[in-house]
Amino acid sequence: MSTSSLFVGWPLSGPDLSGRLAYAADAQCLREALWNVLMTAPGERMMRPSFGAGLSRWVGRPNTESTRQLIASSITAAVAKWEQRVALAGVSVVADPTDPTSAIVTVSYTARGQAGAAPQQLSLTLTLGGAG
Repeated sequence: MSTSSLFVGWPLSGPDLSGRLAYAADAQCLREALWNVLMTAPGERMMRPSFGAGLSRWVGRPNTESTRQLIASSITAAVAKWEQRVALAGVSVVADPTDPTSAIVTVSYTARGQAGAAPQQLSLTLTLGGAG
């Protein structure tokens, strides 16, 4: 199996105007796979009950340093277990300076198995319950 076949995945979006599915490849494939790991709650997938980081479970929790560290730990563990095509460079979860109820999650990674792969980042804003 070539390494290029490891970096093609099912599309997260619907068909285009012609009815064709746009399959994700390379960097976009890994980005979508990471998104799936982050947003899937453990127990949500039938045959893989421990799959996912379950970021939605943090909604409503206080936006404290402790909560943000727990979020980073759950992301690190889930990505290490479920997405071996990436080498994590770091996970950062910091308070959003413009919104006390939100945290900014940044996952820094590099694709494994691709010579000279550039470092990538996936960022999202997670709405928590407010300052603790």
